[in-house]
Amino acid sequence: MEKKLKQKFVIIIFGPTAVGKSDFAEKLAQELLQAQIVNCDLGQFYTKLSIGVAKPDYKSSKIKQHLFDIIDEPVDFTVARYREAVFNKIGQIWENNDIPVLVGGSGFYLKSLFFPPKDIELESNSNLEKNLDQIIGNIMDQDLWDFLYSIDQDRAKKIDKNDIYRIKRALDLWVKTGRKPSEFMPKFDFPSNFLCVFLNKERRELYSQIDIRTDNMIFEGWISEVEELRREESWQEWEAFLKKKKLIGYDLIIDYVNNFNKIKIKDLIEKKEKSSEFDLLIRNIKQKTRNYAKRQITFWRSFQEQLKKEVEKNKYTNKVEIIPVDSILNNTNLVDSKVIELIKSSDFSDEQINIRKTNNVEIDTKINQELSVDLQIKKLLAYLKPLFE
Repeated sequence: MEKKLKQKFVIIIFGPTAVGKSDFAEKLAQELLQAQIVNCDLGQFYTKLSIGVAKPDYKSSKIKQHLFDIIDEPVDFTVARYREAVFNKIGQIWENNDIPVLVGGSGFYLKSLFFPPKDIELESNSNLEKNLDQIIGNIMDQDLWDFLYSIDQDRAKKIDKNDIYRIKRALDLWVKTGRKPSEFMPKFDFPSNFLCVFLNKERRELYSQIDIRTDNMIFEGWISEVEELRREESWQEWEAFLKKKKLIGYDLIIDYVNNFNKIKIKDLIEKKEKSSEFDLLIRNIKQKTRNYAKRQITFWRSFQEQLKKEVEKNKYTNKVEIIPVDSILNNTNLVDSKVIELIKSSDFSDEQINIRKTNNVEIDTKINQELSVDLQIKKLLAYLKPLFE
């Protein structure tokens, strides 16, 4: 029998590439019964991209899944459109008395769901009409942060002195608008209570999984997928789009396919050369994917601290607690006694799981992947049970 949700609520599943987010989300949604999945991976929005973006077989799933294959052409999908698409779908799922389970996406787009970027209207400023290069042309990179600090202390304090790219972005904004970059900093805004689950694995295991998945994607026809795009009338647009969006692996495969479509393999030497280039292609894709996974983990460490600070000062709660597993088992203020029994029935050993709690609803948790997926989901179900009447 369907139960009524006590409050609007969202679950967000995030983690490094190849960690198993899609499978985890589907298993969780199946156990919740009243849940629908919302894809937040922008690459999976595009109909003609499949293998290279690790698109799951959502059509055969028993769980309703949304925001797959919604764009046919190589057109950019702005952050504003992305937010609108995701939140519209969340609203529809709430109307159906279900819990939205958001899955995947880059750190940039995930962050935009919580910190919506402001629309920037460029203003004419006669004193700043020169372009950025003219203004900072005589300033050494190591002195750019000091220059930004002299203009906008608040923005400078939030940027590492060695992050030249972000420093220049802030200065460029100042040049184009004549206003302090800090005036355009996004403000926290999320429409409901939420639970963020960050999936992770020990680095060696994660990198091994990345290697295996890359081999499988090549075997399943990733290169053929790119060759199919080359036959499209809009290939030039697709090529420019894929390189601009920096979807992992596509740029390398494009260069590989373009190169070997210019030559004809006539003898064994050429075949060996192609084999060597093929091996190099695979190695480079694996390395770039590992680098991306590392950046995702680094992003999460910073982002969860941002969430913690915002949650502490927002409507969600006045206090955030960091609670180890042992405390959960003996704290009846977290969940009711029946749920405590459910948690105790699981053999969690001595691993520690960090939980941030608000008003009996957890808003952020880091799941230790050494626990089995079934036990992780069982524990999440225990946390979520108080949401239902």
